[in-house]
Amino acid sequence: MFRIVTIIGFCALAAACAQPAYVYHAGEFNRNAADFGHDPTDIAAVTVCYSSRGSTPADVLALAQAECGKFGKMARFSGQDYASCPLSTPVSAHFSCLGGTADGAARENPATTGAGGAHTVNYDGILFSY
Repeated sequence: MFRIVTIIGFCALAAACAQPAYVYHAGEFNRNAADFGHDPTDIAAVTVCYSSRGSTPADVLALAQAECGKFGKMARFSGQDYASCPLSTPVSAHFSCLGGTADGAARENPATTGAGGAHTVNYDGILFSY
């Protein structure tokens, strides 16, 4: 009986600790990296780590748009996997940053505009349209 209560308590605690989405920076804490401690001058892609328990598709997209927006670019969803992020936020959503001087100016929001002008977002393998 004690084991069951302990397991249920642990599961409830783990479920209550859902982490919010965040922008993943590979090698962020690698002090041997050449660009350690320096802000990037331009980016081509953004990875957002998230869990469906701790964030919504709008949260994930907003983070990517904000990160690309720092460089005058728009975020376009390019895929997702479970390879980059820790277990508390297991899904890695990858976005390409388009626009700015390298890509030319974006005319519409490429992150959410699909074929035929429909707005879609892929969230944990489910395609949401609005």
